[in-house]
Amino acid sequence: MTQRIANHHTFVIEREFPYDPSLVFFAYSNADAKREWFSGPPDWVEGPSHFEFAVGGRETSSGGPKGGPMHIYNGTYLEIVPNERIINAFSMYADETILTASIGTTELRAGGKGTKLKYTEQIVFLDGSDHLPDRIQGTEALFQLMADYMDRQYGAGPETDNG
Repeated sequence: MTQRIANHHTFVIEREFPYDPSLVFFAYSNADAKREWFSGPPDWVEGPSHFEFAVGGRETSSGGPKGGPMHIYNGTYLEIVPNERIINAFSMYADETILTASIGTTELRAGGKGTKLKYTEQIVFLDGSDHLPDRIQGTEALFQLMADYMDRQYGAGPETDNG
């Protein structure tokens, strides 16, 4: 019998991007843009996905190593304040097994030569799946993929609009 355990954690990641908050928000809110950076390693097989960026909208993303477990992100948007804040509730699965449940809050503020992003995740690791350092590292890697995407789209330097 599986022992039912819930381990709670909170972590915060802060990053600066040399782009206007509208461009960082666009990277989150546009389906094509998000598909470019919100993904697993390049050698993973892509699975089904769905993207509806709206309050109450659903987002699903999946993929995994060839022959390995499918990693599934399943989320719902709770609040969206354009160019300022995104709050979503989401769960992560390995095949059919739920590993975590989270609330993620992304805050965007103009500052310095671009945008200060603050991401706070309140996470529950379920039934012994506690791997907080890996989760933080994976989330930081996603933000690096986002930065790389924006650099490819806008060049490395300050921008003030997404037109």
